[in-house]
Amino acid sequence: MKTQILTFAVLLALSFASMSPVFSQSGGTIKGTIVDVETGVPIPFANVYVKYGDNLIGGTTDFDGNFTIKPVPSGTYVVYISCVNYGELQITDVVVVQDKITFVDNAEMTAGIFIDPKVVITASKIIDKDIPELKIITKDQIDAIPGHGNINNLIAVTTSDVQVSDDNSEIYFRGSRSGDALYIIDGARMINPESMCPSVAIGSVQVYTGGVPAKYGDFTGGVIVIETQSYFEWLAAKESERLRNGGF
Repeated sequence: MKTQILTFAVLLALSFASMSPVFSQSGGTIKGTIVDVETGVPIPFANVYVKYGDNLIGGTTDFDGNFTIKPVPSGTYVVYISCVNYGELQITDVVVVQDKITFVDNAEMTAGIFIDPKVVITASKIIDKDIPELKIITKDQIDAIPGHGNINNLIAVTTSDVQVSDDNSEIYFRGSRSGDALYIIDGARMINPESMCPSVAIGSVQVYTGGVPAKYGDFTGGVIVIETQSYFEWLAAKESERLRNGGF
């Protein structure tokens, strides 16, 4: 009886762990290097993490000052860095995209212990050298595009390889036929994305006009990969905006 209870408890714990975003294998990666601003020497054993709701996702830097944070759900984050004798550093506006690597710039720390953390506003670089025909659209870019209320119109204004019908209901990649576009929303294939994903819920969009990865199958059109924005991702973006505006 005790064995059965113990087995059930273990299975229950694992089921809850699998639902946690920290244990999910889906997401992007943040990489970077932390150095001393005066000497340029790498800083090892610094704590580096991002916040996703009540969860902290991160680790420590190695002997060369390098760090890797993964998996991180798509969104905009603040990277928090702290180290003994160096105080704290907060890097805002770090954009993470599904299956991509974001490299953090300006990770420089000054020796000495400070009461107030230093905030650095940086433009993060999303790296994917192997797929040149990929367009990545972040949440901030989406909000700035006129007519972003329609997904097809949103995609059409970002690349000349895409054309949209007069009523915005059909999308064509480089002259392909109607219906040849594949929509993937949070890993699920969709035929009509408008009915399942309003534009306000979109966190990021990846548009493949060529060189489509094998995992999406074989077809003649393009692929539109949409990652929706969760409540925790929205909170992380708001925190990044708050720090960017001086903490208000």
